[in-house]
Amino acid sequence: MRHAHRHTTSLFSLLMSCTVLFGCATTSPPPPEPSARQLELHQRILQETLAQLGRPYSYGGADSQGFDCSGLVHHVYADAGILLPRTAAQQRAQGRAIPQTALLPGDLLFYRIDGGDHVVVYIGEGRGVHAPRPGKTVTIAEVDRPWWQQRLHSARRLLPP
Repeated sequence: MRHAHRHTTSLFSLLMSCTVLFGCATTSPPPPEPSARQLELHQRILQETLAQLGRPYSYGGADSQGFDCSGLVHHVYADAGILLPRTAAQQRAQGRAIPQTALLPGDLLFYRIDGGDHVVVYIGEGRGVHAPRPGKTVTIAEVDRPWWQQRLHSARRLLPP
């Protein structure tokens, strides 16, 4: 009995050493593979997102006349039949967090920029679509660049099962 306790303690010590020295702590499991329905919704969100490129930025805007970042997300998700809250902060509280390595087109990236929340629709290959600011239009951003990565708050999947 005493030998088994010593073995457990030594295994625990080994795991702790590995975690501290090499950063090999266990991580949360990857998100489940998306269902056929989710993939269909992602495709629909992607198509509608790309259809909005070039639309003007409009603070509080949520239709094809103009968008702010969360209005764009609200619009493209509603087009796919998914109702989301209106603001980026409220949208960030929806769905589940996913690692960047699991991103699919249509997932959302949330950023902290100049003290405010900003949301981008991921479209694949390190790029996302967003409504940046007044005087600009809905555009594609290279979100895998350091400027974006330094401001990333979370990546989220908001699709129903």
